[in-house]
Amino acid sequence: MTPDSSTFPADYTADSTTGAHTGGAAFMPPPATQPGMAPPATSAMLSRPAGDFMEGILAAARAAEQPLVDSAPVELNGAPQPPSCPIAPKELPDGTLLHGYRLQRCIGSGGFGVTYLAQESLLNRRVVIKENFPDSICYREENTLNVCMHDPETSQEGYNWALSNFLREVRLLANLDHECIAKVYSYFEEHNTAYYVVEHINGISLGKLAARHAESGTPISQSSLFGLMVRLLDALDYLHSRKLLHRDIKPDNILIARNGLPVIIDFGAAREAYGDISNNIVETPGFSPSEQSQPNGNMGPWTDLYALGATLYYILTGNCLPACRQRELFDTADPLATNEQLLQHYNPALLATIDRALAPLPEHRYQNVAKWMQDLAAIGL
Repeated sequence: MTPDSSTFPADYTADSTTGAHTGGAAFMPPPATQPGMAPPATSAMLSRPAGDFMEGILAAARAAEQPLVDSAPVELNGAPQPPSCPIAPKELPDGTLLHGYRLQRCIGSGGFGVTYLAQESLLNRRVVIKENFPDSICYREENTLNVCMHDPETSQEGYNWALSNFLREVRLLANLDHECIAKVYSYFEEHNTAYYVVEHINGISLGKLAARHAESGTPISQSSLFGLMVRLLDALDYLHSRKLLHRDIKPDNILIARNGLPVIIDFGAAREAYGDISNNIVETPGFSPSEQSQPNGNMGPWTDLYALGATLYYILTGNCLPACRQRELFDTADPLATNEQLLQHYNPALLATIDRALAPLPEHRYQNVAKWMQDLAAIGL
């Protein structure tokens, strides 16, 4: 089955920015007519575990789904600049020239780095630049804009660890090639720190998109939800087949491009081998499963699948799930498949697959993408 090129252009090139998480009002979809789909074709083109199901289901989703976003470009609001102080602000000034890239504005800032929207002078294209900046141990010098240690004797080891983790993220992304994962263009060092350049996605975060649908009263259709699910599952299957876990799937880390494709961003928490993550705790309340909050948590593909299920739960209900550890003791989250309002608009079997991914105990969830895809294929949407 050949994808509908009018829906998803063959020459798709994404561009990657971050979107701020927006709290959601209740998110209740309207009735939608679901076009029929042919059974998924079996193909040897994909060698991943879910490959036998993915090709046909992806093609059917492309043909049936409604666009998640309109064709108008989306402009993202710049982050406010911090007040002036004796030490230079953490973010580099707008207009700074870095290795042939002109910074336009800061679009995100966290404990370990700063993200900028920039213009590449030579190729005249927008890009995103991520800067290594662990602000607990370093600062920016006012005159040179160089990154300096607060205490060179005690901070260097921590800075070296942060830089090593930053380089690991760059190498990891540079070896990935999937339409739903942002691509890395280059890496360079300047101002006593490191930077990498990634494609810019002209779109909005899934969290913002869900809030827009709720506010406008035109929520996501079943066909669009199905298309979103299978594309994200295909991207996770791609990662898991390479022994990678993203470990931070959430609405803010999924951007919806102008052509409707979801793109996963922010691989700072990702790990290259399941055995390399036991002592590295990364947790986002409401989206991370309980094994991520434990020093020796048993993490695997089921970990990312819980986070994807929690993300889908959020865009359907407008609410975050309670903490997974709390749900293990007493689960107050009502199953989606018994939600009477959702059942007016969605196939109960489709909702039940999300509920299974959200099981608090890892052994009760889908263990891999292939199992989830088998259930989706059996629904026959």
